[in-house]
Amino acid sequence: MGYDINMHNSRKAVFIAVVIFLIAVFFRFWMLGSSPPGLYPDEAMNGNNALYAGKIGNFSAFYSENNGREGLFMNIIAASLWFFGNEPWAIRLVSAIFGALTVLGVFYLGRELFRSVSYGKKLVGISAGEIIALSASFFMAVSFWHINFSRIGFRAIMAPFFLVWGLYFLWLVFRDNLSEKNKYLTVLAGGFIFGLGANSYIAYRVAPLLLIAPFLKMAKLRFGYKKIAVFLAAALIAFLPLGLYYLQNPGDFLGRTSQISIFSEISPVKSLALNSLKTLGALWFSGDQNPRHNLPEAALLWWPVGILFAVGLIFSIGKYRREYSAGFFWLWIAVSLAPAAFSSEGVPHALRSIMMLPAIMYFAAIGFWEILSRIAGWLDSRLEYFPKLIFLIAAFFASNIIITYSDYFTRWTNLRETYFAFNANYVEIGRWLNRQPEDIKKYVVVNAAGVPVSAPDDYGSKSVPMPSQTVMFLTDTWPQSERTKKNFYYISPQDLDLIDCKVRCLIIPLENDPKLNSRIRLIADAPRLSVRPGFILFYKGMDIK
Repeated sequence: MGYDINMHNSRKAVFIAVVIFLIAVFFRFWMLGSSPPGLYPDEAMNGNNALYAGKIGNFSAFYSENNGREGLFMNIIAASLWFFGNEPWAIRLVSAIFGALTVLGVFYLGRELFRSVSYGKKLVGISAGEIIALSASFFMAVSFWHINFSRIGFRAIMAPFFLVWGLYFLWLVFRDNLSEKNKYLTVLAGGFIFGLGANSYIAYRVAPLLLIAPFLKMAKLRFGYKKIAVFLAAALIAFLPLGLYYLQNPGDFLGRTSQISIFSEISPVKSLALNSLKTLGALWFSGDQNPRHNLPEAALLWWPVGILFAVGLIFSIGKYRREYSAGFFWLWIAVSLAPAAFSSEGVPHALRSIMMLPAIMYFAAIGFWEILSRIAGWLDSRLEYFPKLIFLIAAFFASNIIITYSDYFTRWTNLRETYFAFNANYVEIGRWLNRQPEDIKKYVVVNAAGVPVSAPDDYGSKSVPMPSQTVMFLTDTWPQSERTKKNFYYISPQDLDLIDCKVRCLIIPLENDPKLNSRIRLIADAPRLSVRPGFILFYKGMDIK
């Protein structure tokens, strides 16, 4: 049931994997302070939870604000914010780290998955299995889809990381050169990492279904059932804090899921079929239309990678159908498709289907190898063409890098839709307010819709909609105590009568609304208007420069 590690242990492959990892690091860290622009309120909410938890030293397994979120991401970014302060890039730094390490994990997991199968001779001293693993890692490294979420402060980026690395350590158990003791250690590590994934993102709840294939294979090993038990025990320990929270707060377990489920629709079966087709179609055709998630109108895969993915699917049905790897990847895609397919909101949804990415890249890598091996076989008797093949391969990979750089850092970053999708105007408001004296009353009129949120120390104060979180994060005024100290007041348009502007004050609506502006002038005793970059403000009794 095992394999010989020496057959697939190329130093060249590891060197190339490191180069690919550095490419992934570049795409995830370059210009992180300015791209994406702004700070979406959901990111800011994560940051505010992290800041408050760090201040009081009370880190939670679950944060109930904003429809509820598993707490691991917030607890990790608390450390980043402690070091770097209230900066959007400090939140996104954690996402970038998880994203880059996932690319490395795709190589190592792929190498394990393809070790036990011979796909032909080596090329330039690298085995076929390693070429497939390297190709998948590269496609992941330069995927706009993965790069984008690796640079946004959403917890979902952790799901592929825990999935890939948890499965990697689990798959090590099939190595012949490992002692029984080390095999138990690998399944212990794999179980704990895999279990931590349950603390990452709600869509990860379907991940345990992926264990069916490796467990069936593991059951045939010596003491296989004991190893499965060790894996599950370690996973349970990692999940335990969140599990205990759910036992005490069962409503939070199904809260968000029930809100967006297709089972609230008239025809759930029809919706499931349509959502599945839309999600899969987004890979080749029109992708996620949300400018936060995708380049508008673009497919989720670069078209040559989309073709390779289709080729890999075809060969997996035929040549690879008896291999665990091919069946496992089909299962992986089916399971990861479920969170998006069972959702009634925003389909196709690149974020909810993000766990599909590694499996997609493995299929694309199989397609790449099948094409490459046939060309290499044809060149056996035409060695004079071999340099041209190397040039074409290099040109293909270089083009992927150039296209991705252009799409992300030039086209997408500078779109007007991207600016407003990340509420960059709210960031302008927050940074400007930070420069104002603390003794001046500052009213932020939250005239944007969103889930009502109150800080832990609000004690009966009126909740304000989610969009306020961006300004609160940048000004460090999410707890009521900080707002009071810094003279910050967040009010809704219906509560303008709470404005006390007898002497001097600042009033800033989040969105420019002429009718609201007229009401503000009337209620606040005709303050003066100033137009700033990205927002307008009203002021009284002070000079504005």
